Amino acid sequence: MNDEDTVRATFHAINNAWLQRRAQDMREHLHPDVVMVQPGFDSALRGREACIASYAEFREGATLYAYTSTEPTVQVWADSAVTWQRWTMRYEWGGQAFDEAGHEIFVFARVDGNWVAVWRTLTVESPPR
Repeated sequence: MNDEDTVRATFHAINNAWLQRRAQDMREHLHPDVVMVQPGFDSALRGREACIASYAEFREGATLYAYTSTEPTVQVWADSAVTWQRWTMRYEWGGQAFDEAGHEIFVFARVDGNWVAVWRTLTVESPPR
């Protein structure tokens, strides 16, 4: 498998883990010091455990009605890579319904021969009509 395919597989492993309520399964794919910037760039979570807990909290607290995403685009440069994909999601949180869309962006680094996520953010906007 080439680097682009390996990064794509790592991205999918992270995405599938939260969708399948197995946030702990993403542990090996996240750098210990990973940073996850919240939509709007207002705040950030730092560290693997905080990020895993955030994914788990969302899946425990939200009722997910629909989720779709495009195949991620992957760009690799030596030991760095960026992925992005378009997503749409319909869910309920705290009794309130949300219908959102946006992009998910990950930055990966090759560490000790393995690709791991080092940075991630989402853009959130109204879904396409």
